[in-house]
Amino acid sequence: MSTEDPALLDTRDMVALHRSFRRVLADAPGQIASVREGDVQRSRLLADYVADALWLLHEHHIGEDELLYPLLAERVPEEAELFARMEEQHHAVAEGIEVAQRAVERFGRSASVADGDELAAACGSLLQSTEEHLVDEEEHVLPIAARVITPPEWGAMPSQALSRYEGPRLWLPFGIAYEGMPPDIQEAMLVRIPPAVAEMWKSGGSDAYAAEMAEIRVGGEAR
Repeated sequence: MSTEDPALLDTRDMVALHRSFRRVLADAPGQIASVREGDVQRSRLLADYVADALWLLHEHHIGEDELLYPLLAERVPEEAELFARMEEQHHAVAEGIEVAQRAVERFGRSASVADGDELAAACGSLLQSTEEHLVDEEEHVLPIAARVITPPEWGAMPSQALSRYEGPRLWLPFGIAYEGMPPDIQEAMLVRIPPAVAEMWKSGGSDAYAAEMAEIRVGGEAR
């Protein structure tokens, strides 16, 4: 949501993050199809990338469940039915994430065409359930959040997610989220996130992300 009213919370960062989720899930089948049978090096590259994107989607929803929707339910109780629908959609997306995570693990180990097809199908199914939720949230929830949520409360969600990452390359999930944001939102994000994360990004993380995404997106000849 973009607004010219300074009294309203700017929620464009979440819209941009949603766009990133759509992009990752929509692009994944074509990227997976570029992996030749038995090319474990490339299947692991793609599997690690998709796994981190799935982690980010999962943590994004956990953050909403823990930090956003309880505040919305308290401050806008008349929208209880809407918030309950969001919760149901979160459960559906979580189930799709679990299916995709299992497929990611198999494909990363085997680099088989069959496992790649399974992962591509899982990403497609997850995109469908995620899209339904994202559209609903953008059209109905974000305008409410813009009225009743404060900037510090809003900013707590990305900070919480980043603090929970246990992988070796925080720059990847952060880059997935950051890449699609408008420049002014990117600048604000670097101020709002934990200083160590901002320093990581500025001191090499952005370059590492760009290099990996170049490998991911180059694809190669589809089988």
